[in-house]
Amino acid sequence: MKKRSLIAMTLLVAGAGAIFWLQRKQVKTEITPRPLLYLVADTEREAERIPLALTRVSDEEENKIGDRIAKEQGLDRKIDEIEDATRIQKYLNEVGMRVARHVHRPAIRYHFHYVPEDYFVNAYAMPGGHIVVGRGILYLMESEDELAAVLGHEIAHVDNRHAIERLQYELKARKLGLDGLYWLGAIGVRLFQAGYTKEQELEADRVGLGFAVESGYSAAGGIAIMEHFAKIDPRTPRRARTPIDELAGLPIEALEEYFRSHPPEDERIAEMQKGIASQGWKAKQAVRPFGLRAIFLTADARELHQRGEFAKAIEKFREALRVEPNYVPAQLSLATALWRSGDAAGAAKAAEEAMAADASRPAVWELLARALAVADRRTAPSRFQANVQQKIQERIRAVELQLSVTMLGLRVNSGDDAHRVMTEYNKLITSVQGDSMESALRARMGEWLYRAGKADEALKELQVAWQAAPQNHQVDLDVGFVLIELRQLAEAESAMGRACRGGVPPTECSALEALFYWRTDRSDQAKSAFQRTAAMDPVWLQPRWAAQNYTPAAAEIFGQLRAAEIARRKKETEERAKAEAARR
Repeated sequence: MKKRSLIAMTLLVAGAGAIFWLQRKQVKTEITPRPLLYLVADTEREAERIPLALTRVSDEEENKIGDRIAKEQGLDRKIDEIEDATRIQKYLNEVGMRVARHVHRPAIRYHFHYVPEDYFVNAYAMPGGHIVVGRGILYLMESEDELAAVLGHEIAHVDNRHAIERLQYELKARKLGLDGLYWLGAIGVRLFQAGYTKEQELEADRVGLGFAVESGYSAAGGIAIMEHFAKIDPRTPRRARTPIDELAGLPIEALEEYFRSHPPEDERIAEMQKGIASQGWKAKQAVRPFGLRAIFLTADARELHQRGEFAKAIEKFREALRVEPNYVPAQLSLATALWRSGDAAGAAKAAEEAMAADASRPAVWELLARALAVADRRTAPSRFQANVQQKIQERIRAVELQLSVTMLGLRVNSGDDAHRVMTEYNKLITSVQGDSMESALRARMGEWLYRAGKADEALKELQVAWQAAPQNHQVDLDVGFVLIELRQLAEAESAMGRACRGGVPPTECSALEALFYWRTDRSDQAKSAFQRTAAMDPVWLQPRWAAQNYTPAAAEIFGQLRAAEIARRKKETEERAKAEAARR
C-alpha cells in the first residue's frame, strides 16, 4: 500500500511539474486537470490489479456469472408496468440484439435491461452480456443510430472481455475465488458502473461503432451521441430545466469521478473520426428515426405543463405528435394541457383524436365530456354520443353505467328538459347493484348538476352518495363546494374538515378553503389559501380555469382571488428588484 501511495505521489509531483513548465513556456495548448486525473486514475487501477496469470473464464461460465449478478441485483425481474416501460424494453432488445449479431464471441447470451430512472444518464456492461441502460441516457438521443452506438460500446466491453477481467481482478484483489461473488454484493455492480481504463473505453468506442455500422447503422450515430454528452458539463452550473439539465448541476466533487470513468468527449470524437476515415465508413449516411423520441418529448412537455408553462408544453406535445401522430399519451396530455390553459374547444378536438386512437381510457371520455360542455353546450351531448358509439362497442356493466351518467349530465348541462333527464337517471340508478357503484354514479351526477347551476339537486345526489360510501372524502369535497353555493356555511365547514382530514388532494382542499374563507368575510385567510393553491398548481392563475370548472358565482370569487395573487406577486417582484438595486 505504501509503495502504491509513493508511486501515485511521484506521478502527481511529476504532473504538477509538467504543468508548471508548460505555463512558463507559454504553450498555447489548453491546460486542464484532465490528463493528470487520467494519469492518477489509470495508475491506481493498474496498481490495484494483481500481476498474476489469471485463468481465462469460459464463455459458458461467464454467462452463469453474469446471470447470477443480474439476479442478485434484481435485473431479471419483470419490468414495472409503468407507462411505456414495456415498449422501451422491447425496443432496447430489438436494437441490441441486432448489434450483438456481429460479436466475436457468439456463445455469450446478451440481455438488455431498462432502468426507468431519469437521473441514470449512463449505460454499463456486466459479464455474460448483461447490458444496463438508464432512462436518462435515452433522453439524450435523437436517432436509433445513437442508441446502436451506445449499445455497441457496451457490447464491446463484454466481447473484448473487459467486464469479466474487471471482475476477476477485483476477486483476486480481495483474495476470493469465483464462489466469492456472493460477498461482492452491490460492489460487483459498481465495478462496471465506474468505467474502464482510458484505452479500454476508446477501444470499446471503436469496436462498438464497428458493430453498429455492420448492423446497417450510420457511423454518425457515434459522433452525435458524444456531442450530446459534451453538452452535459458538470463544471458549468445551469438552471435545471429537465432531468438531463439537472445532471449538469453535479457538484464539483463529482468532477474527479467523471474524468476517472470516461475519457473527455472531444478526445473520443477525434478517435472515432480517425476510425471512420481508416475504415471507410459512411459518416454521412442517413440516420434512422429514434423510435422512443415521442416518449421523451412527452415527458419534457409534462414537466413544462406541471410548472404552468402551458404554451411551451402544448408546443412540445405537438412536436411529439409530429414524430408519432398516434401516440395516445401525448394526445391525452395535449388535451389536458389545452383544457387547463383555457382552450376548451382545442381540448375537445384533441380528446376526440385521442379516442380515435384508443378509446379504452376513461380519462379521455371524462375530459372530452367536460371540454365539450364548455366549448358548445348545445352540441355536446350529440358529439359525445357519436364518439362513444363509434369507439366503444362491448364494455363491462360499470363502464356502460359511467358513460350513461356522463351522457345524462351533458344533457342537463346543455339545457335539456331537467325533469325528463332526471326521470331517465332515476330509472338507471335503480338498476345499480352495490353501494360503492351507486355512490360513484350519484357523485358523478352531483358534479354535473352543480356545473349546470342546480345546486339543490346536486346536494341531494351527493348526500345519498355520501351515505352509500361515507369513506369517500372526494364526495365531502364536492358537498363542500355545493353547500358554499347554497350559503349553508356551517355545514360547508364540516364537510370541508372531513375532506381535508380525509386526504383529498391538497390543491383542491386549499381551493375549497379559499372559497369558504371569502364567503365568511375572511379575505386575508382566503388570499393566503389561494396563494397556497396557486403555488401547488399554476393552472389557478389561468383566467378561464375557474369558469370552466365551477359555477359563475364561485368563478367570480376565484377571479378576485386570482387578481389579488397576481398583484401580490408583482409587488413582491418589484420589491425584490429594488432591494437588489440598493445592494448594488
